[in-house]
This record gives sequence, C-alpha cells and structure tokens, in this order.
Amino acid sequence: MAMAVKKEGSTMRDMFERMPMARLREIARESHKDHDPEAARVFVNRVLDMEVERRIWYVHENPGYQPFSSAAKLGEQPGGGTAAAEPLAIAYDRGIRVHAAHEEARKFIEYARLPTRNLLAALIQAAKTDRRVNGPWGKSYDQIAAHVGDYAQMLGWPPGIEAKIEFKKGQAIKRAALEGRAQMIMLTRLW
Repeated sequence: MAMAVKKEGSTMRDMFERMPMARLREIARESHKDHDPEAARVFVNRVLDMEVERRIWYVHENPGYQPFSSAAKLGEQPGGGTAAAEPLAIAYDRGIRVHAAHEEARKFIEYARLPTRNLLAALIQAAKTDRRVNGPWGKSYDQIAAHVGDYAQMLGWPPGIEAKIEFKKGQAIKRAALEGRAQMIMLTRLW
C-alpha cells in the first residue's frame, strides 16, 4: 500500500483510527487506489461514535434546540489553515462539543437510510462499546432490550418508539446492529 509506511508496533487499523475523517473516507472507497476494506469498517465505527456523541449531547444539554456546529471544516483548524492536529481534538479543547465532523457523520447516516431498528441498534452498540462507557450504557444487551424505549429516548427518539421497534433479547440488538453496520460499510465503499 503506497499511502504510508507502517510504523513498528502499529497496525493499519491504528493508522485508520488516527487518520482525519476526510482521508479515511477516501481510502474506504473501493475506487481509491489505496483502498483497504478495514478503512470502511473504521470509518463506520467513527461515524457511529460521532453520531452517538451528537445525539447524547443534544438530548442531555440542549433540549429543544438544534446543536451548533463549529466553523472549522474537516481537516482544518478553527480560524483557517490546515494542521496535522485532529479537528475534533481542537474543538474539544475549546469546549465545542459538536463539531462540523459530527454534522458530516449525521449526513452520512441520513444518506444510508437505515431502517430505524438497525440504526437504533447500531447506535446502542456504539454507545456500549465506547471506552468511557459507564452508567446505563454499561448494562447488558438483555437489560437494554428490556428498556429499549428509554435508550432510544437517550439517543433522541420520541417516546413510544419501542412500540414500533421491539427487541425481545439482547441478541436481537446485536443482530440488528450487525445488519446496520454491514449496510453502512457497503455504502462507504461506494460513496
């Protein structure tokens, strides 16, 4: 692969996880000369993580209002110029919780047009697998399935969604999340 020399002790996945989202999205496309299937999986994981952050922030700290986005573009520092620093890290340092990259993640998820069941399951799984997980997201999948309406509301869905989306067991959440992720990975490769 011509894109970079692998550092000792580093894996391609590690490189993709540190890569700016715009570059990662390019490599995830099958038509890109440096395409790597792992890039698509990492891209989808990062998009879901950002969407969980955006939705939780929106519901928890800004009810009733549309969250703001930073003026920084993906791959740029606030105030202009491109820097090697990750734009999300700069935004967090400045206290900006929702960044332009979160908005791009939201648009990609909208474009994917996943069934609500699959999207909810994928977002639940992303929230559960966060390294910083605690509180209600630390519960088992079976416990979450028993109270899926509460979890859906934490992610911005209206009350009553559980009547339309039923997960009898935690395994159903995992299966629906897998289906949703697979659809997003396929879209990423072509997008």
